[in-house]
Amino acid sequence: MVSSEIQLPDKNASLDTKTSGDFFFKSQHQGPISELSVLRRSLLFCEMALASYLPLNDANSIAGKLGFTDGKVVPGGSVDVFWFQNEFDAVMVFRGKEIRELNQAIELQDLHSTMAGTKGCVINDFKAMADGIWPVVESELEANDRNLWFCGHSLGAAAATLCASRCVLSFIKSQPKELHTFGCPRVGNREYLKHVKLKHFRWVNYQDPVPQIPEMRSGFDHGGTEMCVDRFGRLESPRGVRRFIRRLKTRATELGNPIWTAIEPHLAPSYVDSVFNIVRSEEAKADSPWNATRY
Repeated sequence: MVSSEIQLPDKNASLDTKTSGDFFFKSQHQGPISELSVLRRSLLFCEMALASYLPLNDANSIAGKLGFTDGKVVPGGSVDVFWFQNEFDAVMVFRGKEIRELNQAIELQDLHSTMAGTKGCVINDFKAMADGIWPVVESELEANDRNLWFCGHSLGAAAATLCASRCVLSFIKSQPKELHTFGCPRVGNREYLKHVKLKHFRWVNYQDPVPQIPEMRSGFDHGGTEMCVDRFGRLESPRGVRRFIRRLKTRATELGNPIWTAIEPHLAPSYVDSVFNIVRSEEAKADSPWNATRY
């Protein structure tokens, strides 16, 4: 069961001025996360990413309501990690700088690449974020014996992607079962993405500019399973020929110098609303593959 719609009077307001009382969170998590459907897991992680932007006391309160009994914050230079646990699971929620203005998103176009250290290239600024937090993250993971999950929104999603990838490529026994990101920019080139075998559900809101940055013509791309929310609020997850056609359309749009008009589709509350509406829509379908615990 889920509660009512999220209530945030001004979605463009900074979330660090909000409290847990401004929201009705929709997830009711009891038991192992792996027993939830793919969409329910995404909803849980999306709400946890939203909670990470709130003041610490409110984030802790929300984590308790979502079924977690223990937690800590791992501070980093430009990204922090919220480390929530219970008897079944451990979730790493990556929180980066909150992008609330369109010009902040457009500035990401000017980011430069660097060698990933394994294969391929990644965005230099995102690698620096991951470098700053990784030693502490690695130490926490080495002591973990619970099912491990990674998630994040926006720049936190970029850091979560790189740190989850490092975990997969490391000798750490604790390995991520899944990565769920929301509004993630492109973090690496195709060589890097092919090298990392990671189960990644990547949510993209219609008209969110951040996942389109940097442009494909820069050589950077997305990995994982795309969970695209279309203009009508429906879930699209293209495969095969449909995915190829979608990529061609994206490339054509970039060549036409796209004009982004709003940042609201990128904001964390907008993603929570989108994922929640899709959960309701798909659960009303008896044959939806997204209602299964595996996909």
